[in-house]
Amino acid sequence: MRPARRLALAGLLCAAALTSSAACAQAPTGKPVRIVVPFPPGGAPDILARLLGQRLGDALGQGVVVDNRPGAAGAIGAEAVAKAAPDGLTLLMSTTSIQSINPSLYPALPYDGARDFAPIAVVALTPVILVAANDTPARNLRELIAFGRANPDKLTYATAGAGTVQHIAAVMFDTAAGIKSVHVPYKGTGQLMPDLIAGRVSMMFNSVAAVGPMVKEGKLRGIAVTGARRSSGVPDVPTFAEAGLPGYEPSSWYAVLGPAGLPRDQVARLNAALVKVVTSAEVRERYAALGLDVLTSTPDELARLIRDDAAKWGAVIKANNITAQ
Repeated sequence: MRPARRLALAGLLCAAALTSSAACAQAPTGKPVRIVVPFPPGGAPDILARLLGQRLGDALGQGVVVDNRPGAAGAIGAEAVAKAAPDGLTLLMSTTSIQSINPSLYPALPYDGARDFAPIAVVALTPVILVAANDTPARNLRELIAFGRANPDKLTYATAGAGTVQHIAAVMFDTAAGIKSVHVPYKGTGQLMPDLIAGRVSMMFNSVAAVGPMVKEGKLRGIAVTGARRSSGVPDVPTFAEAGLPGYEPSSWYAVLGPAGLPRDQVARLNAALVKVVTSAEVRERYAALGLDVLTSTPDELARLIRDDAAKWGAVIKANNITAQ
């Protein structure tokens, strides 16, 4: 068959397919998709990008590579994607912090969390867990709140730095519980863990993925976890609602976005592939082991989530004069 006739036949098949002709136009180009992770290798966003990347490549029929661009609280990697060509070949593995918190903490960010990106899909939810040192004089949430109310400034909480999700979650907890605890910032999670385990600080808010294993090993006491249901990563730890503090929900999510201007047909194609990957039995099993909850969304739902979370977290930051240090 002559090349011209092959092309004509391909066009007819494409037009007749159940997918749109626009979707056919987005067939693999031979170039790999690059997922930019704005954090160093080994962290949850990196692990998630690598877990999903290969399977996403299989679903799209093209290669996927992970590109770590750490620095400036995620701004370096996020800016790289915001300024990339909107051709579907450069994506961002983003987080609540990058899209919805950092814009309120860093007025001079080189990107706008909502305007400069094309939302594609939420890919995971990481519940926030409150853990306490084993010698903290409280074995559950009610006892912890009672102790905090009776002993202002006696409870201390560790964070990986001012303005982190850990910090803001603790401030929200103080407000919701009616207590006053003391912030002890560190330069990173690796530095604070020995002090928390040794009881030199009272408690910490972190993702189940990060500290769930230590709860299971008995190194830390799990007090409560956010979410409508218990986390598969720490099934013995009650939710905040079960433990007596309903409405406390500072959960954090991971999502994939592209540069603003990404054509809608490409957004739809990428969203369908990501939803297929995330909801597969294999990935569900890996999420459970990592302490992540399966969560997907439409592009419009992700856009609303970014906007609503920016308002929620921004209000807490402003009301409590929280600054990044």
